[in-house]
This record gives sequence, C-alpha cells and structure tokens, in this order.
Amino acid sequence: MTADGQLSFIILVDAGDNDVHKIREAFLKLDAISIAHCPLGPTDLICYGKAASMSELKDIMSTQMPQLLEDQFNPIEKTETLLVLDHFGDDLTAERFSRPNGTGAWIFTDQKISSRKFTEKLVNHHPEIIAAFNVLGSHDGVFYAEAETLDRLMDVIDEGFRTLRGIGAEGKPMKALSRTDTRLVLM
Repeated sequence: MTADGQLSFIILVDAGDNDVHKIREAFLKLDAISIAHCPLGPTDLICYGKAASMSELKDIMSTQMPQLLEDQFNPIEKTETLLVLDHFGDDLTAERFSRPNGTGAWIFTDQKISSRKFTEKLVNHHPEIIAAFNVLGSHDGVFYAEAETLDRLMDVIDEGFRTLRGIGAEGKPMKALSRTDTRLVLM
C-alpha cells in the first residue's frame, strides 16, 4: 500500500509473439498504470500501477486488462501480478520514470531472512535505488534502480544485493538473499 492509501501492483508480461511496444502503449491507456518498461530478460514488459481499492484492482485485472489485450493482440503468453505490501523510496510516476534516467534496471529478490527492513535498508544506503517494494507473489522484493552508467549500476547491484548479510535464526551472520534477478530496461 502506498502512503496515499492506494494499492500498488506490479505486472510482469510475457508477450509471446506480439509487438511488446504496442502492448506497452495499450497498457499505458489504462488510468491505473503509471509506468511500463521493456526490459532485457525473460519478461517482456514490467508495469507499475495503483488502484484506489481492492474492487478497483479486481476490475483492472479481471475486466479492463483482459479486454484491452484480448481485443488487440494474439494471446499473451503469460501475465503475473505482484501485490505491493510495502513501498520505500520515490513514487514511480509517469512524469519522472516513463523511461530510465540513465541506465535503469528492475531487480527481483528472494530473501533467506524474513525482514521488511532489508528492503528499506537498501534504499537508504544506495541513492541509485529509486524505489523498493516488499511484494506478495513469486518474489520477496522488487527494486527499481537507475545510474548514470551501466558500470555504476552493476556496482550497486554487487555492493547492495549480492553481498548483503543479515542475522539468521541461529544468531549467526548469513547471506540475506537467496537469489537476485536483474532485468535491464532497454528503452
């Protein structure tokens, strides 16, 4: 949930043999979708949006989105929706983030240590991490980062994610994340 009380969500789209840029344009016609990025990787499109209520989110997912996609495109291979539980950092608005400012990436994480503070900690330690989300879905955390160069972005990923440590159940330090998946935004 966002600071303004809205429900946030992230949609991952595998476009199949469709033109991903046309699907992006279609998604951006939905009032609830703020940004839609075309990344490099197994996902063709990553969308971020907000809904005022659970019933509005249900309408977006079960009525608006299917009508939009089914009317215009061959069958979409797959969509996956992640519900945002916590949001740290900047609000991802179309005005500021419709395209990356520099080199952008979405980073998906699976945590070994259950703690919402890891997500917040990463945002506070790395100004390149624009927004961080604890999510309900196939991942534990989702981050959006931007840097002036690809080298700096990779430094943030190496320093911030791959070496992140925490205290495990037995009170011993351990690697905090079991897996990271970085998807560069190509736009």
